[in-house]
Order: sequence, then C-alpha cells, then structure tokens
Amino acid sequence: MDIKQLSLNIIAWGIKQGIQDVYILPRGDKIQVSARRGRNRLIFTELTDDEGEKLIFHFKFIGSMDVGEKRQAQVGAVTYRINDEDKRLRLSTVGDFRQRESLVIRFLHAFGNSQENYFLPQQLRQVRERVKHRGLHLFCGPVGSGKTTLMYKLAKETDRFQQVITIEDPVEIEEKAFLQLQTNAKINLTYDVLIKACLRHRPDILIIGEIRDALTAQAAIRAALTGHTVFATLHARSIGGVYERLLELGIQQREIAECITGIIYQRLLPCKATFHEEQSGLLMDCNFSKTTDSNWLNNLRKVWAYGFIDDQTFEQEKEQ
Repeated sequence: MDIKQLSLNIIAWGIKQGIQDVYILPRGDKIQVSARRGRNRLIFTELTDDEGEKLIFHFKFIGSMDVGEKRQAQVGAVTYRINDEDKRLRLSTVGDFRQRESLVIRFLHAFGNSQENYFLPQQLRQVRERVKHRGLHLFCGPVGSGKTTLMYKLAKETDRFQQVITIEDPVEIEEKAFLQLQTNAKINLTYDVLIKACLRHRPDILIIGEIRDALTAQAAIRAALTGHTVFATLHARSIGGVYERLLELGIQQREIAECITGIIYQRLLPCKATFHEEQSGLLMDCNFSKTTDSNWLNNLRKVWAYGFIDDQTFEQEKEQ
C-alpha cells in the first residue's frame, strides 16, 4: 500500500465530506480511519496494525513531531497541498497502555473563507464592539467550537496598522499580517516565556492560544494589567467555570476583577434539519460585567423556540 497516496485520499475525503476531524484509532486488531458528522460516524477504511503505524508515522513526520516517541501525547501542524490548494491540518497523537498510537487530524478552514452561522447574530455584533476595550478577553467552549477562528477574525478586523502577535502550540491558522510564534518546550519557549518576550514588541493585540497552567495564567494577567489587549482561550464549561478555573490556577480575586474585560463562551450545535440541512450553528454566552452571570439557558431556549434546534439538542444542551 502506498502510504503517501492513502494519506492524500484521506485528506481529499475529509475535504469532500466537509469533515472537521478524522480519527485513526485502534479497533481490536485493526486500525480504523473514521470521522464524525453530527451524531453519526463515517468509516473511511480499516487497516492492519502495520499499515496504520506507517500512516501515523507519515503524518507525524510531515507534522514535525517526534516520530520515535509513542508514549507521550504530541501535537503538530502541517499545510497539505492537495488539488492545487493548501489545506491546514492540526495533528494530535497519543499512545495507549500497549503503546498503540492513535491520531486525530483536525481540518482547519482557510482563514477568512469560513462561513460561521450564528443563531443570534446580535451577540457577535456585541462582542465586536466590546473587544475594542483593553484588558483580558477570554474565549471558552468545547474543542472545535471555533474559539481560535473567532479570536483571529476579531483581531483582523482591527485597524490594519496595529501590531498583532500570536502565541500558539502549534500555529493553527496562518495569517501573514500577524507576527506568529510557536511554543517549543525543548528549547524552553513556553507560553509564559514568549508572553514576556512579546511585551517588548508592544503588541496592540496579543493572542494566547491557550491558558493551560499557572505560569501562563499569571503572564496573561500581567500583560492585561500593563494595559495590553489580550485574547486567550481557556477550557471551562461555562462563564462561571472560567472564574473557578482561574482561581484554581492561583489567580487572585482582585486580579481577576481588575483585568478581565470580557468572557465569550460558545458552543457548536446541530441545526434542525428543516432549518439548515447538514449544518451547525454557533450559540454564544457573553459576559462583560465582571460577574459570573450566565444567559446560556435563556439563549438556548430562544433558539429552540425559533425552531433552529430540535427537542433532543435542547434537552442535551441545557444540561451542559
């Protein structure tokens, strides 16, 4: 089997099907290549262990990952040339207790070409206006809900003479107008180290790919307290969960009150079939009042009443 051609076929299939993630996972004594669309799983093919290992090796190699490391989780990114177009992919691997690796391939939209469907467009208009203020703007929501895309779009809409610097692990979206930096733990280029270095460049907007530890959280807080506009993602299940997470990371209550300008939480929900066939929509919960108040349930009930989502989605999401 030609592994390079197989990888091209997988990417071409993912593009044609409009898939967000392709999974290469051990299933019994086979390796299954599949994807999800809504609540359905699509099977592309099944491979032998040897074929699956070679396929994952190929993606790790082109994604500049350590091909000899199977125990630790790794992330990488690559621009794939297919059908005379560049497709940006984010790669993530992890090994199980038997050291059998799995790989997830995230398909990233060409920046500026993605057409996000917001159930309540007035929420996005509000966010556009409020992020013009200095301070720390936190973007949260599940994996794949478009947090990075939204941060980039909001930054791109600012005055073109402004300096925008991004710090990511890895860089997901390539944008020539931004100064884009990538972490590298092997040479001690961590989030907190790069944040400190970036402040010397006096960025008008600093984008931090993810606040994942206490050092990064403290560095983001310091950047916001010194008068910078900072966009960052944070894993939390709700507006209130953001405050809990920051406290868990050792941020003081007074620092949170001083520097957080806004919190934007969003989820990607499947549209009702009669509304938009095979499409999803984004629903936001925005807070710019420095409180833990949430309008998520009210907004969810509103889009359900409008008929944008079905009863099953409403029941599932209101428990989140």
